[in-house]
Amino acid sequence: MSSALFLRCIEYLSLLLKAKTQGDRFRFHPRCQGLHITHLAFADDLILFSYGDEASVEILTTCLETFEGVSGLSFNPAKSSIFLACVKDNRKRRILEGVGFSEGTFPVCYLGIPLAPISVSVKEFSPFTEAIEEYIQKWGHRTLSYALKVELIRSVIQGVEGLWFQVSPLHDAVLKKIRSSCTQFFWGGRPARVAWDDICTPNLEGGLGLMDLRKWNVALLTRAIWHLYRDSDSIWVKFVKHFYLGSTPFWDYSPRDRDSFLFKRLCTIRDQLLLHFGGIDGTIAGLHRCCVAGRFDTGLVYEALRAPHLMFPWMRIIWRPFIPPKFSFTLWLSCRKRLATRDSLSFMNLDDVSCVFCRHADETLPHLFLCPFTSAIWSTIRSWLGIRRQMTTLESAIKWIKKEHGGKSIHAKAILLDFCILVHEIWRARNGIAFDQEPTSPEAIIAKVKLATYRILIRLYPSQMITF
Repeated sequence: MSSALFLRCIEYLSLLLKAKTQGDRFRFHPRCQGLHITHLAFADDLILFSYGDEASVEILTTCLETFEGVSGLSFNPAKSSIFLACVKDNRKRRILEGVGFSEGTFPVCYLGIPLAPISVSVKEFSPFTEAIEEYIQKWGHRTLSYALKVELIRSVIQGVEGLWFQVSPLHDAVLKKIRSSCTQFFWGGRPARVAWDDICTPNLEGGLGLMDLRKWNVALLTRAIWHLYRDSDSIWVKFVKHFYLGSTPFWDYSPRDRDSFLFKRLCTIRDQLLLHFGGIDGTIAGLHRCCVAGRFDTGLVYEALRAPHLMFPWMRIIWRPFIPPKFSFTLWLSCRKRLATRDSLSFMNLDDVSCVFCRHADETLPHLFLCPFTSAIWSTIRSWLGIRRQMTTLESAIKWIKKEHGGKSIHAKAILLDFCILVHEIWRARNGIAFDQEPTSPEAIIAKVKLATYRILIRLYPSQMITF
């Protein structure tokens, strides 16, 4: 059946339910009576509501039978359930015998999300956490670079989180478990070199651009507050206004004990917004600033709620699109002084902390990249690219490159590429000597740097001659 024809059938079912529930025999569900809600439909899923008496349930089942006779679409009893509350056992037995459905229990899982009339326990979020852990276990058997792990967390894991975060406030225990799983996967079970809070900051603030889960959950749920403020024409907004708010504005409403967990959480987020933006007018103005071309942008809400960190403008050049992420990541770690050089491993009581290249001094981060061995490599690369400036530290070199060679020319890109690749290859050579006793030489590292640079530039400029 085509989608257009299916929609026509669902429209017919809606009209049929509306017509058959107008009489005195049908009694609405207590929370649906004010708006005369009898059903909710999404795709080929249907939820019917009524009072828990035989007459009302019989009217609904009769509508389903009529619909089947007209459209040919039938409901599968094996995949259908009926949920009853505050119904006596003898009446419940008669209703179950009449409909032929099994009795369901809450929470019920729909689209992978637990639905319940009360607060969902941490245990009910296990399908969510298990889905994330399943991805991590699949990836755990592979040798993945840190850069690839970042992309997997950003695109896959945070993609899984998105649906849950939009419709449900997550418990702190669930968020902590997700964070712990991501941290362990990212660092491979080893001690973290950079705090996860720092990783979950934008690139310009020295992070890797991942989302802070708690703030992202709040930002996505803020969309519901925006719909309430705009008085959107949705059944959910109408239900909230009728059943909870009444004539009280949402900004002034005080949640009651009987209110749902979700709505009480929205009121908590509302209070956070009022405190953050400074009152009702400031909050409304702040939410309007998060609306672009009539579309509410939760990304802007996230940025508005996030506490800004110290800016590192020179970080911008590390994460240029044409630089392979593995090179950028090594340089990022070195700029944060988080490479595991021997001086930073004092807790391991190493017998030898000398530089693996020159053996003349302790292996510190500043020394490693400017010892006699690596200085010879830098000198050759500078001559190859026609750079006269001497390098004193990695940070000063990055700032100089940003200032003098931050353009889009081939030569400017080559200088930045060489810098990132060279830091990566020096660190890789260091690890080869330290862990695998692999001998190396300045000439071998220089050859790898030039080869990687040429490959990237030729891919970027296939029709141009590379003359250096």
